[in-house]
Amino acid sequence: MQDYAEPVVLVVRDPEDVDEAKALLIEAGYNPIETIFVKKIDAGCYLGRGKLEELRKRLEELGVRRLCIFDELKPRHFTCLIKELGVDVLDKVMLILEIFSRHAGSKEAKLQIELAKLRHQLPLVRDWLRRAKLRELPGFLGAGEYAIDAYYRHIRARIARISRELEKLRERRAYERTKRRESGLPHVAIAGYTNSGKTTLFNALTNLRKPTGSELFTTLSPKTYAVRMCGSRVALIDTVGFIRKIPLEIVEAFRAVLEEIADADAILLVVDASEPRDSMLSKLYSSLRILREIGASGRPMIIALNKIDLLNGISIQSLVDDVWSAVRDTEFRVVDVVPISALKRLNLDKLKEGICRALASTSTNFNHLCTSLG
Repeated sequence: MQDYAEPVVLVVRDPEDVDEAKALLIEAGYNPIETIFVKKIDAGCYLGRGKLEELRKRLEELGVRRLCIFDELKPRHFTCLIKELGVDVLDKVMLILEIFSRHAGSKEAKLQIELAKLRHQLPLVRDWLRRAKLRELPGFLGAGEYAIDAYYRHIRARIARISRELEKLRERRAYERTKRRESGLPHVAIAGYTNSGKTTLFNALTNLRKPTGSELFTTLSPKTYAVRMCGSRVALIDTVGFIRKIPLEIVEAFRAVLEEIADADAILLVVDASEPRDSMLSKLYSSLRILREIGASGRPMIIALNKIDLLNGISIQSLVDDVWSAVRDTEFRVVDVVPISALKRLNLDKLKEGICRALASTSTNFNHLCTSLG
């Protein structure tokens, strides 16, 4: 934990979200010093009157000036919580976008993140403006009514401008994808939960050195690289990582990136096999749900059980069997489940064979990819 990390009180509804919420807060530069659980949600202020009073006293005792609600708040929740508690409020969408801002490198990623932030902020500003005109609240964050009105217009204009720029970038990406397809290059998208080792695997398969690390969301812009595989060339695409219950706003902001997965000929889903079994399966289900939501469930899939070099005394075959059981009755066309270590380059040849079989199952155009398999 960094000494300068700002302390924050975390509020969660689902106990299963606690570990992920804390990891996200730490990644964003915060220090979650206390966690408070809530069961019932108040329509007006998110927290009921009793919980608000309890939280107000606790924030004062701890001297904390920031609250994180690990949920997607409505504008009226923000304004009410800020008014009642007098602290800065962060929700799940804002938290994820703060982390994205830390890792954004490309122009497209920066624009996507700014657009998502503005779209998330716009309803809040609109609600604050409405209340300011009713004299329920001061201007936004202490500014006057006219200042917030001008700020609201500025946000709308900026959203329109960024949307136009992103549409151009999206069209360019679609054009490049079409050109690659016209050249007969099949596409395989590497997808999976954040920090599951997708970029490490991408590097192992391509012999590149793209940035990796234990940080969440290291990859925000898709990276594409053609490699020789099974006597042909295959385009591998490294994509943004998933999280549980990914907010719709995040999906919308990165739709152009997620399209790379939905439009791929096959999907290589990476799962961290070194995590506890229940956690691994939970993240597998979350990944499958997201793939379903973006329209990628019909693509042939290979599941890579990554990080087997970190397993101690755990049967790899039992993990493989668990994954097969989890996907057997789904609509996903899973071709193979392969235990690997991207870092140690274990079982990569077997993984490549699975990729070839997956591509061959999509069209007769790719059948030649399996000729080297016999």
